Amino acid sequence: MTNKIPEYFQNKDLRLILFGGKGGVGKTTMAASAALHLAQTYRNEKNVLVISTDPAHSLGDSFGIELGDEVAEVQGSGVRGQGSEVGGQRSEGRGQSSIFNLYARELDAVKLGNEFKQRNGAVIKKLADRGTYFDRQDITEFFNLSLPGMDEVMAIIEIADILREGIYDVLILDTAPTGHTVRMLSLPEQMLKWIEFMDLMQQKHRFMAVHFTGKKYVKDECDLFIDKLTSDIKRVKKLLSNEQTTRFVPVTIPEPMATSETKRLLSALKRNNIPVTDIIVNRVADAHECAFCASKQEDQRQPLSEIEESFSQYSLIKVPLFPNEIRGVEGLKGLADYLMGISKPYKLHKAVVSVEETQACLALDPNLEFVLFGGKGGVGKTSLASAAALHLARCNPDKNILIFCTDPAHSLSDSFKLTIGDKITPIDWAGPARNALACEAGGDRGQRSEVGGQGSVATDKTNLFALEINAERLFEDFKDAYKKDIEEVFNKFLGKGVDIKFDREVMTELLTLAPPGLDEIMALDKIMDLRKEGKFDIFVLDTSPTGHLLRFLELPDMVREWLNAFFRLLLKYKGVVRMAKAAEKALAMSKNVRRIQEAFMDRNRTNFVAITIPEAMGLLELERLVSALDNAKIHCG
Repeated sequence: MTNKIPEYFQNKDLRLILFGGKGGVGKTTMAASAALHLAQTYRNEKNVLVISTDPAHSLGDSFGIELGDEVAEVQGSGVRGQGSEVGGQRSEGRGQSSIFNLYARELDAVKLGNEFKQRNGAVIKKLADRGTYFDRQDITEFFNLSLPGMDEVMAIIEIADILREGIYDVLILDTAPTGHTVRMLSLPEQMLKWIEFMDLMQQKHRFMAVHFTGKKYVKDECDLFIDKLTSDIKRVKKLLSNEQTTRFVPVTIPEPMATSETKRLLSALKRNNIPVTDIIVNRVADAHECAFCASKQEDQRQPLSEIEESFSQYSLIKVPLFPNEIRGVEGLKGLADYLMGISKPYKLHKAVVSVEETQACLALDPNLEFVLFGGKGGVGKTSLASAAALHLARCNPDKNILIFCTDPAHSLSDSFKLTIGDKITPIDWAGPARNALACEAGGDRGQRSEVGGQGSVATDKTNLFALEINAERLFEDFKDAYKKDIEEVFNKFLGKGVDIKFDREVMTELLTLAPPGLDEIMALDKIMDLRKEGKFDIFVLDTSPTGHLLRFLELPDMVREWLNAFFRLLLKYKGVVRMAKAAEKALAMSKNVRRIQEAFMDRNRTNFVAITIPEAMGLLELERLVSALDNAKIHCG
């Protein structure tokens, strides 16, 4: 397996290198390995900082050290003496020396967001006080619960600030899995809209100041705050799209679902003008004298062909499927040596001639209402959730099963090899491949790890259904209904000969301040509505990867408070007109969020299935997940 040397190892102009892709494809490993190599390359010239922006941090796990929000020097990063092992193969040493220019940080975005609110809360409330109909108590409550995506935005601004300060010359980012990385990349554009909303509120003050004083307007602290935030966001956009200094490196594996996600990621990168040169294709099986390797190589033949055809305009860096987990400084350096062509492709010391057969049985109570699957990215959540749903449908013909997905990077369609989308889609589970998987979930041995087969056809003669909820569309529909109500309010003012221009604009854009995660809660709100209709008996949920799942578990309380505050604000206008759709929807959603919490905390109605793989990083993340589930009082069994 021969490759070109990655461009990000050779281009000395690069200052920001981002690694991203589907959960579990090796993003963290590649980012950590690149950081070690570049630190060694630039040891007398540049300082290298590698940062994790994934809420489920595993950068410290990859290095084998404790990391937190403070920048820490990566110890033990000296170059090997005579050689080190990666995948059982020793790489040539390059002399004994130490590297003191490599640093790492697991960024606490929530902390950054809270610090921003503390620093600027007074100014933001003053803006709202000047530009809206609300009193100060309303404003304080509402804005404390708002500021959409502020933690992620502040994380991006922090990264731009780090580069501007010049203490670190090269910054490497280990990003969250695809769906949430795509969201993060779109946040600067969303923040500019939020800034426009704040500027709308300030416009009323500017108009009144000039009108009543007759003097030229002089900028105050609110204007300066808006100007600085605008400048910061534009600086971030410019940094991310800078072809000379920035590269995004997608990481994928030769599997259909990973390839599909990589296509979606590349589309998002193109939309945001973020430069890409290399794509890493990880875990490519090489020819060996063992049945597993030969089978894996055959399974990868078609996906590799699709990768080479679909991504031909990029430099494809193929990395072999190593027989052991790459972890710790020495292993990461060995991986970098392989990418540089210093070490030869590894070889197994002996062929694997037999593997102890295992038989697993996931005993799911058919009386449950909700079954949630979650874990580290790439451990097989979607496949196992799909298999479990198939098994439940087959074993309980008197019950209707709905499997649905809230992960922004929808994979159910890829898993079932069937276009699902945001409409309830019947799944024909009678096909042989699906039957095999249903057997696997129930404890019988299946033959393959695929859910669907070629030519899968949905039919209405089934008790299994699937739904990929388009949370963004649900939120847009809610905003449309709200804006219509606002127009009705102010049209009535006009009918009385009054036009409150600034209040109309501010109230129309009020939902710009919706808290992060409201769209995801709307997805569950949709499920609760379906539950109320009584058409489905069991709901199987394919969740987001661990980091965003943990945040999702914390959302209900905050969102419910925000919805209640929003509802109370709408009631301010009840003397003018009844804002039916928006107010009623907000109240109904608040009640549904509470029902969701109650259902998930009831072990007789809900079971969480935590998924991991037998690797150190997977087990460490599992421990964090189980602890969070315990805190959320959600039964995991």
